[in-house]
Amino acid sequence: MQRQTTDERFQKVDNYRSEDGLAVRQGLYAYKTPDYDLPGVVVSRVSGEPGRVLDVGCGNGRYTARLREAFPGAEVIGVDLASGILETVPEPTVVADVAELPFADGSADVVLAMHMLYHVPDIAAALDELQRVLAPGGTLFVSTLASDDKLEYEPLWREAAKAVLGTDLRLARSVLVDRFSLEIAQAMVSERFASVVLHDLPGVIELPEPGPLMAAFRSEEDFFALSSGEFGRLMEEIERRLEAYFAGGEVLRITSHAGILECREVKR
Repeated sequence: MQRQTTDERFQKVDNYRSEDGLAVRQGLYAYKTPDYDLPGVVVSRVSGEPGRVLDVGCGNGRYTARLREAFPGAEVIGVDLASGILETVPEPTVVADVAELPFADGSADVVLAMHMLYHVPDIAAALDELQRVLAPGGTLFVSTLASDDKLEYEPLWREAAKAVLGTDLRLARSVLVDRFSLEIAQAMVSERFASVVLHDLPGVIELPEPGPLMAAFRSEEDFFALSSGEFGRLMEEIERRLEAYFAGGEVLRITSHAGILECREVKR
C-alpha cells in the first residue's frame, strides 16, 4: 500500500512546534543562487505607510521582522497556528488559524501568506478569509513553490523508500506542491483580484556535500506516518546514496523555483 503524507499531519503542525525544523529547511537556501532578498521584495512593493500589516503563517518571523524595520509606524502582527514557533517572534503576535482570523473586515492594509497556504485544508476558504481582512486598496502577498521546484531529489527519496520500506513514499514537498503550486496559486488569486503581479524567483541550489540536504530531510519526520525505526532506516539509506554520489567529487544541483504573487484590487 502506498503511504502518503496526510493533510492531518500538516493541520496538526507537529513539525512546527518550534522554529528548529523550519530553520533547518530554510538553511538549504544558503546554497542558492541568485540569493533573493524575499522580505525585501515584499517591503519594496508596499505602497505608502501601512497602518496594520498581518503576517499570517509567519513562522519564525523572517518577514515580520523586516516589515517592522521598514515600517516602524505600522502595527505588524505575526500570526501563526503553532504557538511554539511564535515564542521566538517578538510581540505583537496572535495564535490563529488562517481560516478564522480574529480581525475585523478590511482592517489590514497589507496581508502576507508566505509559503503556508499549501498546508491549509480548504485553500479557497483561506483565501476568502485573507481577502476579508484586507482593507480597500490594500495588498495581499502570497508565495509558494513552482511545480518544478526541487524535483531533482524526489527520485532519490522515492527510490530509497522503495528499497528500504518497499513502498512508494512521496516527499512532503510533492504533496504540498500538488495542492498549491505557483501555477495553481496564480489562477486562484486571479479569480479574486483584478491585479496580480508575479515576482518569479527561479534559481539553483548547489550542494557540495550531503549534510544540508540530510538535515532538511530529517527535519520532516513528523510529516510522515512512519515509525522512528522506519524513518531512521530511510535516512540511513538516503545518506548512503548521497555519500556515494559526493564521493565522485560532484556538486548536487537542485532547481529552486518559488514566486511571490502581489494581489491588488479585489473583484466585487
